[in-house]
Amino acid sequence: MEDEIFNQFINSGTTSVSNLILKNFRELGMTANELMIFLNLQMYAQQGNQFPMVTEISKNTGIKEANIFNSIQNMIKLGVIELKTVVENHQQRDIYSLTPVYHRLNKLLEQQQSSDAKAKLLSDTEELFKKIEVEFGRPISPIEQEQVHQWIDDDHYSIKLIELALREAVLNQAYSLKYMDRILISWEKSNIKTVGQLEDRRKKLEY
Repeated sequence: MEDEIFNQFINSGTTSVSNLILKNFRELGMTANELMIFLNLQMYAQQGNQFPMVTEISKNTGIKEANIFNSIQNMIKLGVIELKTVVENHQQRDIYSLTPVYHRLNKLLEQQQSSDAKAKLLSDTEELFKKIEVEFGRPISPIEQEQVHQWIDDDHYSIKLIELALREAVLNQAYSLKYMDRILISWEKSNIKTVGQLEDRRKKLEY
């Protein structure tokens, strides 16, 4: 008896699914039931059945057939799956394509990375404001804040490069953004826009 059960485990096979789907299904707009239905579609697809019967999915999941139909329609609207018609041996048949979920995941991850990068830039900029205020010994004005944003957003100077310009200004006892701007412009004229480029130039000049 135990051998029979063990053989069932072995012969039933496994279903491979990306962990990114499991981690991000809610961000994709899917419900827990829709994830379960998607996993069933994945299971059948990997077994060679790309258009399983709803009755089978209902039997596996305990979800009512009507709800499965609605969930599948919703996943199609979300762009997670696609209902396609293919022609094989001169006959048309419908299949569920599961590849759209990876395109949706790619777009989602790009958005998350962009959001994380913006949040980090905002945090780094706020930290830069604090450093300038500490070195200048006073709060910086909104106009000065706008100047810093312009360096970052329009001139594309890195935060680290601006910090080095601040250090140069302090060493020369010039506590103004105008002086820092002249330093940055001078570096830019020498095609320096990164800390690495500045360090390379200083090494060459033994600065």
